[in-house]
Amino acid sequence: MPGDEKVDDDGKRQGAQPLDLDDRNFGRFIAGAKYAAVLFWSGSCMPCRMLLMIFGELASLRLDVSFGKVNVGTSTLANRLGVMSVPTILLFREGRKVARIVGVKPLKVLIEVLDNYFSENPKEDVYSEHGQSSIM
Repeated sequence: MPGDEKVDDDGKRQGAQPLDLDDRNFGRFIAGAKYAAVLFWSGSCMPCRMLLMIFGELASLRLDVSFGKVNVGTSTLANRLGVMSVPTILLFREGRKVARIVGVKPLKVLIEVLDNYFSENPKEDVYSEHGQSSIM
C-alpha cells in the first residue's frame, strides 16, 4: 500500500497512514483489500478534521485493514455511495459495503466496530449500543 508506511522484517505494515482516494483509484483500492475502512471528509468540517486524527491512529493499530480517505469536495464518490453527511466511514469486506459509521466516534468505539465487522462472525447490532446501527 503506498503512503508513509514502513514495513517490518516480517513484511507487516507499521504506521500506515490512510491513502488519499478519488474516482480513479477507489475501485482498485477496494478490490485489492480484504478489509477496508474509508473516511469521507471535508476540509471545512471541524468534526472531520478531528476524526482524521483518530482515523490515522486507528490505521496504525489495525494493520490488517486498508485505510483510505476521500475528500468529498474533490470527488463524486460520496454521492455514488450514498454518503449524505460528513464525517462518514464506510467499511468494506472483500469489496462489499458492510457498515456505515456517521459522525465522530472515540477510538475505542471504532476499534470495537472494526473488530466486529472484520471478524469471522460479525454481530449485526454491535454498533446500536453506540447510538447507531447500520449494516449494509
